[in-house]
Amino acid sequence: MTKHQQILTFIENLPIGSKVSVRFIAKELDVSEGTAYRAIKEAENKGLVRSIPKVGTLRIEGVKERQIEDLTLNEVSQIVEAIIICGEEKLTECPNKFLIAAMELKDLERYLEEGSLCIVGNRTDAQILALKKNVPLLITGGKEPLPEVVELAKESNTLIMVSPYDTFVVTTMINRALFDRLIDKEILLVEDIMVKDVKYLKEDDTVGDWYKLSQQTGHSRFPVVDHEHNVVGIVTAVDVAGADQEVKISEVMNRNPFTVERDDSVTHTSRKMVWEGWEITAVVENGKLIGLVSLQDVLEALQQIQKQPQFGETVDNLVLSGFRYADDPEHLTIKGEITQFMANEFGSASCGNLVTLMNTAGYIALRKKYRLDAITENFNFFQFHPVPVGTEISIRAKLLLVTKKHCNIEIDVYNEQKDLLVKGIMSARMGDKR
Repeated sequence: MTKHQQILTFIENLPIGSKVSVRFIAKELDVSEGTAYRAIKEAENKGLVRSIPKVGTLRIEGVKERQIEDLTLNEVSQIVEAIIICGEEKLTECPNKFLIAAMELKDLERYLEEGSLCIVGNRTDAQILALKKNVPLLITGGKEPLPEVVELAKESNTLIMVSPYDTFVVTTMINRALFDRLIDKEILLVEDIMVKDVKYLKEDDTVGDWYKLSQQTGHSRFPVVDHEHNVVGIVTAVDVAGADQEVKISEVMNRNPFTVERDDSVTHTSRKMVWEGWEITAVVENGKLIGLVSLQDVLEALQQIQKQPQFGETVDNLVLSGFRYADDPEHLTIKGEITQFMANEFGSASCGNLVTLMNTAGYIALRKKYRLDAITENFNFFQFHPVPVGTEISIRAKLLLVTKKHCNIEIDVYNEQKDLLVKGIMSARMGDKR
């Protein structure tokens, strides 16, 4: 269990009404205040705690989380303008799936399960079968069910509602309502995951000050601010390597830092950081430093972002969403699972998706070590074995040759048994240092 999960479990086990603070969590569980803050923020999103002005953050009675895609049966009835025949007490329930009864009874029976909603026309046999499975009915076409159907529903305490519209129109109306809900869904923002207690350096500080701050915090990357607290750069261990300790930070820092604002989406931030190799990004308001987000923060947030309909509108976002950095001291390595989205008609990862993953790994490796941009000119792809859906793979990028104008990168794909599945050689034209 990670520290983040430990904090969430600790909060969940607190008595209702207990005060929860960053300092309290950090002291009790021996974690950094930044880690404590992020966990408390997630606990608030999960409904475990609530921030009350002038009171503080309190542990509250949790409510079962309801997915944004869920519609209650009452909401469905309103959407399709249905009349309730019986089972009104079931209107608060949320169906876990919608089933259109447009098949033979023997086939329909396999799909009917408790918790679903059966959308059916004037098929008495299908209506009776659904009720025997304790599945509520949405009858289309405006025709009321036969008395024996209503009697069976009352005996099993099952809902029946009748819509005046045909099956196609009803399903279209429900689908539209779900789509509208997804569009209105709240997007995860940078301010939801950023660390507010930021350790930073001033442009007049020296390399020696960097070493002191690095020893105190255990970190190697810091934003740099001027006298008015405006972000003017980012400094890392690579920047200070070999520099005299009396040299000013302003002389070695990267003067073109990647910055975001508190209301930027995590989707955009994560994609930018992964693709361009940024380990940290400063959060600014009118140019002034107000927070910090690390690459680890956004990669962890990807799990939440995947639930957003705004995420995954491009192929590369969908492919990369489930991948993460792996601990490899020698080479840049990312790990993830081959999903159904990446599959071809044979049930294994398509060549296009594998090339996207491998090319990205090579690009990130170049950015991490040299902070260089590159444009892929040639990619040689050799697949030795198919990569089935569900396979956990590791993609390792090794820099073979890096010159001022060109680079060659070897990229290998392994499964969990360390078998080499795919090999690639990427040639790229170099860009400017950032």
